[in-house]
Amino acid sequence: MRKWVKYVIVGIIVAGGAAGWVYRELLPSRHFEEKEHPVVAVPAADLPASAEVSAAAGQPEAAAEKPQTGTQEKADPGAFNVLVLGLDTLGQQSSRSDVIMLSRVKPQERKVNLVSIPRDTRVPLPGIGLTKVNHAHFMAELKGGGEAGTEASIQAVSNLLQVPVHYYVKMNFKGFVDFIDEIGGVDIDIPADVFLTAIQQNLPAGRQHLDGWKALAFVRERYSLDNGDFGRQADQSALIRAVVHKLLSPERLPELPGLIQKIKKDVIDTNLTDSDILSLTLMYKDLMPEDMVYVQLPGAALTAQDPLVGQPLWYWEPDLPAVRSIGSQYLR
Repeated sequence: MRKWVKYVIVGIIVAGGAAGWVYRELLPSRHFEEKEHPVVAVPAADLPASAEVSAAAGQPEAAAEKPQTGTQEKADPGAFNVLVLGLDTLGQQSSRSDVIMLSRVKPQERKVNLVSIPRDTRVPLPGIGLTKVNHAHFMAELKGGGEAGTEASIQAVSNLLQVPVHYYVKMNFKGFVDFIDEIGGVDIDIPADVFLTAIQQNLPAGRQHLDGWKALAFVRERYSLDNGDFGRQADQSALIRAVVHKLLSPERLPELPGLIQKIKKDVIDTNLTDSDILSLTLMYKDLMPEDMVYVQLPGAALTAQDPLVGQPLWYWEPDLPAVRSIGSQYLR
């Protein structure tokens, strides 16, 4: 056998072995099991009892069933919580959190519990009182910049659900649009026709290809949905799955390291490392629909005076006992 052929064979074996080693090290069950997770927030003292619900009769009650006593899932020792924040801005101006989702990631079980928090959820904020949870980022950012806004949002969610937060991802609208366009858009199955208010366009049911702006309009839409904000949260979850499938498609796999860098550039702030993101992407690749448990925040509609704006606002008043039960069952 010619010497150059031997070198080629050896090179292939070495490269294949290196790729196998990298893949093995990035397997979620291995990568996160051996990692000590940071803790960016722990819940403060239990929240005071919520104000009496004064919504008009006929408003929807709890949007999710209260978890039954004794149904808490067995803890995954490597599990952790990730908070996803989407900001309602295209630039550098002060912003509110338009998307708030807390995920319990269980690498050993390859399962994810996703709890969506309506942006109008009524919570107590220090120095303000009972107001909307998305005001946490806006007010703290005005006083202390983006980092302060991030910290305030994380703490507000931790307090509400009475669980710790380990990782966070924060992205604004521009970063989201740029990222979706960078990966060539996403394909998603739309269960029913939906009118996208932001771009005044109807999205018919069926398989649809969305570019950045259309994807943004899709995940923000709530006015034309029968179940409003809760329908929007389900659409956001579906889009996340579509993005992961696109990232791990055969034609995109060779570009994945560069795409991870693109994600980090478009994301405003995160404490996830590049290897964390790669490992999570591998995990999402194999998730079946039944592996992702989607939970909505139970409560009822409420109109009440807001101390921040000095006028009545519409809120989602959380059912605190049920919310704490959800935190215990799905986020611990």
